[in-house]
Amino acid sequence: MKTIKSTINTLMLAIVALLLITSCSNDDDNTPTPTPSNMVNVGDYNLYTESFGEGNHTLVFESGLGDNYESWYQLLDLSETNQVIAYNRAGYEPSEVAINDRNVIQLAEELHQVILSKSQNDRVILVGHSWGGKVIRYYAVQHPEMVEALLFVDPSHEGYGVVTQQYEDNLVENLNNNGLFHVAKEAEQMLEDFQILNELPNLPDVPTIVLTSTRDRIGEDKTNWSNAHATLGDGVTNFTHVITENSGHYIQIEEPQLVLEAINELLN
Repeated sequence: MKTIKSTINTLMLAIVALLLITSCSNDDDNTPTPTPSNMVNVGDYNLYTESFGEGNHTLVFESGLGDNYESWYQLLDLSETNQVIAYNRAGYEPSEVAINDRNVIQLAEELHQVILSKSQNDRVILVGHSWGGKVIRYYAVQHPEMVEALLFVDPSHEGYGVVTQQYEDNLVENLNNNGLFHVAKEAEQMLEDFQILNELPNLPDVPTIVLTSTRDRIGEDKTNWSNAHATLGDGVTNFTHVITENSGHYIQIEEPQLVLEAINELLN
């Protein structure tokens, strides 16, 4: 059986990568300048949203912890024949800062407001990476009438690993010490979110694809990670689970063609 130590080591590697990515992004100073048409009001604050193209399908991208919409950059040319929506959650510049709890319930509600504001179609195809995977999962269960299909890209899952309160506290402290206060606000909900997910019913019966990376996982971690992802297919008639060792956690960056193939399968 996998040990707590091995799980924590795997998660800490992800944190280091997150801090490096965010640091590089800040150094490049590529923050877009918002315009009124880019901002969606979700209550007491506005979220920066990009909407590209038009078509009979709307693709909505939900990013992972610490990532903004640019993590999907290599896939945004799907807007040549579809509407593509990508946005930054609260605190990820130039989206405005939120002071409320940043749990999966709140994040899914904000996703709903973005979809209602920007989608040209009645139903959408949701694509979620890592932390974003749990957001689209909760959303799909709460709003099945809005969902045409689902694509999970190496999503977070409550069935994998052992996350303790001490681990969550250390993660939040680490993020705050690095000035990533908006990310820390999401991370401090980790245990609560996993409890919420654990009590969710099955996904709605819509076409669903899960992409799982096992390249950077050691020993039984690969099996446990893959098995947790496979449970997302419970009750889903049209379910595909693809496992890759050719890319790490950021499949959409390292192996974008695999993600494109999955999206095209859902579109067709």
